[in-house]
Amino acid sequence: MAVGGTLFSGSSKLLDGPLGVTRIGFEGYDLGKTTADANLVPDQDVKDIIYQQDGTKAADHVRTGIDYLLNVTFGEINTGLLKQMMAGVSTENTDANEDSGSIDRIIYQSMRDNEGGVLRIAAVDENGVASAELEDLLNFWEAIPIVNGDLINWGADTQRNFPVQFRIKWHEFASGESSTKTGGFGYWGDPSVEDVPAVTWPDVEAPYILTADASAATDLDITFDGNIAYITADDTAHYTAKVNGEYFVPDSGSIAGAVLTLVFPAATFGSGDVIEVSISELAIEDTASPANEYPGIEAFVCTDSI
Repeated sequence: MAVGGTLFSGSSKLLDGPLGVTRIGFEGYDLGKTTADANLVPDQDVKDIIYQQDGTKAADHVRTGIDYLLNVTFGEINTGLLKQMMAGVSTENTDANEDSGSIDRIIYQSMRDNEGGVLRIAAVDENGVASAELEDLLNFWEAIPIVNGDLINWGADTQRNFPVQFRIKWHEFASGESSTKTGGFGYWGDPSVEDVPAVTWPDVEAPYILTADASAATDLDITFDGNIAYITADDTAHYTAKVNGEYFVPDSGSIAGAVLTLVFPAATFGSGDVIEVSISELAIEDTASPANEYPGIEAFVCTDSI
């Protein structure tokens, strides 16, 4: 022990090796690929304590304030990213084949209350896939995105990029959330081991179809990944079935949990039929709060168990 004891190293891929890249998530969204470096920096205010008897150098130092800053540059620019990162940028468009947005201003309001959210940094593998292991995820309870460069740049020989700084704030724990800590900035690994409350990751993912099955000559059962509800009541105009090249509209429909059942005219489906179902947007949504709208689908291939 000529130098000292051995440091605990652990196995987090966030800290492992001399090189590493990450993916960044904010308020439930994967913000896409980054370019240049992403770095986490402590932003500390340190006050020098000077006594004349000790000369001109400080005898002590007192930390009077601290934030953490995550600096990142995104290399995949889209309307959704601009909306998430820059207050005042918004879009009402829901058609992936089109694009639109507007730029307004939002001033003199609390950025922490109105623009802040949970932040996640994930280590990635050699293919750029984000790890789902707890030890490879660095979570923060409160972070505020601040655009600190070009919103959009154009140039014949310039890569488009979007620099953002996340200012991470100290989060006070509610009563009973921890027996050893009053608050914190973030954590990696198992929060129960660290005696901190887990970050609540918002549900912003739209529902999607798992299976669609003709269970009877008149019934088409469409099962989603979670519970759903109508946006526009039982409007059958939102749904069509294509059976062996011929189109049919249901007479009625009903929802039970995650299953949407469409009832068609007598003997619409038969064993061995080629069946495809289409659902328009603004028809159904999930039961999250706030709800996520189903974007619609065209010609989803169905099975039959008739």
